Amino acid sequence: MSIIEAELTKDDLASMSPEEFVERIRDELKKPEAGMHDHPFVRALEDGTATIPQILLFCEQFYLHISRMLPWIGAIYVRCPHEEVRTALVKNLAEECTGYITETGPHPELLLDFAESLGADRNAMINAEQMTEGRRVTEYFEFMGLCREWYVPLSAIGIGLETFTPETFTRMVAAFKKNYGCTDEQLIFWTMHIMADQDHGDEGIELVSDWAITGESRKAVFDCTVETSRLFYDMWDLYERVA
Repeated sequence: MSIIEAELTKDDLASMSPEEFVERIRDELKKPEAGMHDHPFVRALEDGTATIPQILLFCEQFYLHISRMLPWIGAIYVRCPHEEVRTALVKNLAEECTGYITETGPHPELLLDFAESLGADRNAMINAEQMTEGRRVTEYFEFMGLCREWYVPLSAIGIGLETFTPETFTRMVAAFKKNYGCTDEQLIFWTMHIMADQDHGDEGIELVSDWAITGESRKAVFDCTVETSRLFYDMWDLYERVA
């Protein structure tokens, strides 16, 4: 348990402005072994030390997670009582499953396309088993979708993960081009998310401004977002399983 976690109480969190609260979460997620921020895998890509087999294992486990977490966004839709939020969730799911907004393709399929361009066996990836670390983060989304208020998993996704996507994926795209000779066409999965997730920081502030307004609700958002980030870090760290 970190020092910040030990110090923060429900009253502490309730006294913060929405901007301060979101920034406090982000500060926690910039610590070592939290989320994708400056993850060792990103640095390995930039150094050119990540091998193709390591990249393919990373893609396999990342694919299995994102393809299996989408149903739990549907669970959030069912449990959310607010029409405007449900409408936004439907649009988000439609983009994830079809790529209709970005005019690309289903997001899991785009990741498969990228891995296949590096030599992956597409069917083998689809039929692979999730490793323990990958299964843990996917099942945590199931837990949040069914056992926490609807805004908690949305905060964990929006504040905990998507706010870090533009910077992280920009670094990865540059590294894939420089060190692995990837083309713009191969990198659509990554570049599409850079544009799509640029506005999620403000959306996270709006989310907690409207719904996470008590000490109890903010503690749930804080704890679940931090835990999601740690589990996500462990999943990305699986690339090291390949020598």
